[in-house]
Order: sequence, then structure tokens, then C-alpha cells
Amino acid sequence: MVTDRISRWLTVGANFGVLVGIAFVILEIRQSSDIATAQVRLDYAAGWRSIDEKRQDEAFALVLSKSLLRPDELSFSEIVQLDGYYIGVIDQMLSAYTAENAGLRDAQLQGTAAQVAFSYFSNAYAQAWWQHSRQAWSQPGGGEFQRIMDKAIASASKRGNQQYYEGIQRQLSRVAKDASSSVDASGRLRQLICLVCHFRR
Repeated sequence: MVTDRISRWLTVGANFGVLVGIAFVILEIRQSSDIATAQVRLDYAAGWRSIDEKRQDEAFALVLSKSLLRPDELSFSEIVQLDGYYIGVIDQMLSAYTAENAGLRDAQLQGTAAQVAFSYFSNAYAQAWWQHSRQAWSQPGGGEFQRIMDKAIASASKRGNQQYYEGIQRQLSRVAKDASSSVDASGRLRQLICLVCHFRR
């Protein structure tokens, strides 16, 4: 009887130990998944920062501007620079697609692709580049990734990027004009104050 009771307690203890072990494994898996998701997000954000820093380089900014305004005047070396730039953008999107399929990213790629197409592919040069280069991305997801990017880029304007930057220029002109008017008004106000003070003497 005593041995049966001890055996039962040992069995219960062993089962409890197994349950505790399983709980720890589940917890570790969740923590690992959370860490992996956080790392994916950090890498994704770092990738876009790197691409945007490229645009901040003055020499490359001139090349990018030429591709928007006078693409037919691009030199061979400038086309090579732009090729590397757009490969980086598409590879960044491919990373997002891979992470989404692995369950490490919540955002839907279609929405992200539309935003990226608007920001980077709203110009004739970038769209021509994609049409020429798109086969390099035909394999991921059995062509699904390529189809998503095809749809997003096809819906982008051919002058959207140029119009965006021209809009900033117009806004800057308005701000400068308003500032100039404000300075003129301030000068006139000072003159009026001085005149009033003069007559009060």
C-alpha cells in the first residue's frame, strides 16, 4: 500500500515536472519569437534609414534629380548608381515579404508596396527600371512578390516624385515671401513707432 502511494506521488510529481518543463519551453519559444520579431523590425527600419541616407548624399541627390527631370541625359555611371539604389529598395521590400510569410511582420505587403511605389517609383525612370529588372524577383513566393510589386508600381504616377519636390519648392517660396512681408511690416511698424515717439517729444 505504501509503495503504491509513493509510486502514485512519484507519477504525479513526474507529470507535474513534465508540465512545468513544457510551460518553460513554450515561454522560451514565445520569447524567442518576440526577440526575432523585434530584430526584424529593427533591421527593417535600419534598411529604410540606409536608403534615405543615400538620398541625402549631395552627389547622389544630383543623380536622382536628373533621373526625375532629364533621364535621357543620365551617364552610364549614373545609371549604375541608380541601379544599386533601386535594387536596395526592392530588396528591402523582399525582406518585408519574407518576414510577413514567416509570421514576423504584421503589416500587409500590398499596403507597404503601394506606399513604396508612391515614394520611390512615381517617376518614369524608376518604372522603366522595374520593367527592365523585374525578372530578377520572379522566384520569391512563386512569383507572388513580383506580382505585388507589379501592381503597386503600375498604379504609381510617372510624375509624382517630381511634383512632390516641386510642391516643397512652392511652399518654400510662399514661406520666404511671407517672411519677407513680415520683415517689411516689422520695419514699417518700427518706423511708425519712432515717428509717434518723435511727435510726443
